[in-house]
Amino acid sequence: MRRISVWSMLLASAIAMSTATTAYADSQWTAATTTFPGSIRAGSREVPVKPGDKTVIAIKSLQAGTTVTILNGAEVLTPKPLTADEKGNLNIPLTVPADAATGLHPLTVITQNPASVSQVMLKLSQIVPPKNTEAFRLQTTSVGERAYQSAVSADGKLFVTSARGPKDGSRLMRLNARTLAVEAEATLPKDKKGEQIGVFGVGVDNAYNQVWTTNTLAETVTVYDAKTLSVVKVFPEGSVSHPRDVVIDEANNRAYVSAALTGFVEVYDTKTLEHIGQLEFVVERGKNLFNSTDLTLDSAGGKLYGVSRDTPWVGWIDLKTGKSTAVKVPQAQGATDIARDPQTGRLYVASQETNNVVVLDADGKVLADTYIGAGGVSVVWDPVTSQVFAATRAGGTVAVLNKDGKLVANIPVDDTPNNLTAGPDGAVYLVSMYGSIGDKVQTGSVTKITAKK
Repeated sequence: MRRISVWSMLLASAIAMSTATTAYADSQWTAATTTFPGSIRAGSREVPVKPGDKTVIAIKSLQAGTTVTILNGAEVLTPKPLTADEKGNLNIPLTVPADAATGLHPLTVITQNPASVSQVMLKLSQIVPPKNTEAFRLQTTSVGERAYQSAVSADGKLFVTSARGPKDGSRLMRLNARTLAVEAEATLPKDKKGEQIGVFGVGVDNAYNQVWTTNTLAETVTVYDAKTLSVVKVFPEGSVSHPRDVVIDEANNRAYVSAALTGFVEVYDTKTLEHIGQLEFVVERGKNLFNSTDLTLDSAGGKLYGVSRDTPWVGWIDLKTGKSTAVKVPQAQGATDIARDPQTGRLYVASQETNNVVVLDADGKVLADTYIGAGGVSVVWDPVTSQVFAATRAGGTVAVLNKDGKLVANIPVDDTPNNLTAGPDGAVYLVSMYGSIGDKVQTGSVTKITAKK
């Protein structure tokens, strides 16, 4: 199988830069940045790219007339430089060799006018076939727009959020967790500009019968009454940077909100509804910052756990002392979610780039590394069945693992999964952002997954 080393890639880059300098600048050296002067994506987040597939390197927001050369190691993928159109866009078709290795392939991207040299990752995935699908019952309902997250209350209510953008609508709905019938929908508050404050993350506080939501674009948090879905409190706009996940510690009257892609966690008192402090996942400085995404809580043990998306760290914070501990887990690249087994203390980390769930013991030692399919995006521990459920964004599946990380089932859902929630009765709820690829309406859905008895 083909796999090009980073060293050979860098050597090829130097050769290509020499060639490009001659071609573009008549042997004059041109200073170049190492940051791509636009946006670039190789492959797709929504469908797996496999060896032998045809895919696209999509480029946007360049200056009109910018030229682009792409290399994979020593191989020039663009025989001649390609030019961005008048809008600064460029789509480069790419046929992946059938014998290419699965995994991450760093491609070198060279531009002129302006000059830059940077990298973009092309991820090649393998398909995990369906397994033991007959052991589960699936029940699905549409929830409209771009569905995002869900949370289950102790009295059997499922709260679902959806959001498409600042001007495209957002919803907070309450569903009957048993039937998936929509019971109520909140009237969302508006921001200073008079626009709806969109809801993304969601958590339920059973102690005070309230629902907490993260309002990512408004950079705030809103609390709703669980019965009426009326607004209880909107925290000041801009008070938390890019809030993503919210977890509730009912025993200690606390809500924890991750400031996505930073190491910070904002702390709230759920009784007084006041912001009372800030915690931080701390690792080495510089390039090794902790880029937090989702959280999980050990209320009894007084620890808050998180994963870093852009750096391979898993961490936990002692909630009494504020002390942070982090362990490096190279097997988890692009980690987005974490779950915990309260009986053993084991941690389960789902990662989008490495397409896997990594199992760690309570001290952070790797116990298992299980491939689940393209784009591991969410993971939950189901205490009723003692199993792990993990969703794949591009693969469109839900993988089921035992507590040791062995794959025991793989369920196709033909959707674009985003979030999993485990109910108190053993049901697991999957929120999908939208359906089959090409669904322009972006209709989201909730799927209830239950084991057949």
